[in-house]
Amino acid sequence: MNQHLRIAIPLSLAVVLSICFMILLRDRMEDSESTVAEPAVVVEAPKKRIPGNPKFAADSPIGTVEEPEKTPPKRRFYGRKDGLFRWNIQELPKGWDPTLAKSVHNYFELMDKLEAATKANDSGADLEKARQELRDMLAALGPDALATLDAILNHEGDFVYRRFLMNGIGEMGAESELATLKLRDYFMKRQKEQSQTSEAKHVIKAMAKLQNGSSFEVLQQLISDKNVSRFRTDLIEALGEHHQREQAAGFIADGLHESSRKTVRNKFAQALGKIRSPDSLPDLYHAFEKENYWVAKQTILGSVGKIGDPNSVPFLEEKARYSREGAVRLAAGRALFRVGTPYAIDTLKDIAQSEPEPKLRSLMEKWAAGEE
Repeated sequence: MNQHLRIAIPLSLAVVLSICFMILLRDRMEDSESTVAEPAVVVEAPKKRIPGNPKFAADSPIGTVEEPEKTPPKRRFYGRKDGLFRWNIQELPKGWDPTLAKSVHNYFELMDKLEAATKANDSGADLEKARQELRDMLAALGPDALATLDAILNHEGDFVYRRFLMNGIGEMGAESELATLKLRDYFMKRQKEQSQTSEAKHVIKAMAKLQNGSSFEVLQQLISDKNVSRFRTDLIEALGEHHQREQAAGFIADGLHESSRKTVRNKFAQALGKIRSPDSLPDLYHAFEKENYWVAKQTILGSVGKIGDPNSVPFLEEKARYSREGAVRLAAGRALFRVGTPYAIDTLKDIAQSEPEPKLRSLMEKWAAGEE
């Protein structure tokens, strides 16, 4: 009996302790669950693909933009079936010459490769040879190539290569009146941006090369256009180089008298000197008396000397003797040398003797002795 009690009591105690432990554990779990907030119901925004916009994914909420793939910028345009992958010309113009276009394209690609080789310590001789071959090819083209060159000019991305095309169009000369209009249109697009100043000036030089009737008219129109006034000096210079410039003598003289910009007046004076007409002398005399910019004064005197009319000697003598600026006296002395008559040279010798500045006196004496 005692032996059975010794076994039963510990077992009963173990059962009681186990039941108490389980009840305690259950109470703790209930307390813990009662402190946790019930989760809120989350309503997702409807997902929709925005048609035609690849930035929005099909399974993204409206307004969520996917990060676009970062790809390196492409220097050229691709996709042309004819292999001209430099230019993305959507509509080929009437008169397009695929053979010429391919030749120009190949030269540009070749020059790209040769330029890279030059940067890698190549001599550069092959690059210059390719450039000259391209210049020669473009210079030999006629007006029938205008449509092709104009289309390429408006789509080529390299500004250096665009200059080859401008010059090629300029080389078409008097045979192509339409070439002026194409260059004018290109100029008007480019001149609007300050970053395109150099390019616009190259277009003006190409127009000056044409030496045709349309370039003569267009240059005057652009000189008078206030919207392109920052290029007026370049345009006046181009007009002064035109073989029809004598017909614009009145237009140039008016500009000399009316312009408020000293640099513009200087260019107009230069242009009159290139015309070399004695009829321009009264305009030059009058402009000198009004002028307060010493550089323009020098230019006016130089133009008087280029005209070379003996009747201008008294005017030049006065300026060579009595002008306050030494540079102006020197310019008048040089003009006397240009007139070159015995009376003009004797006058110059006499002026040199009274010139107060030794350096100017030395130069005048050399000119009077017939030395340049």
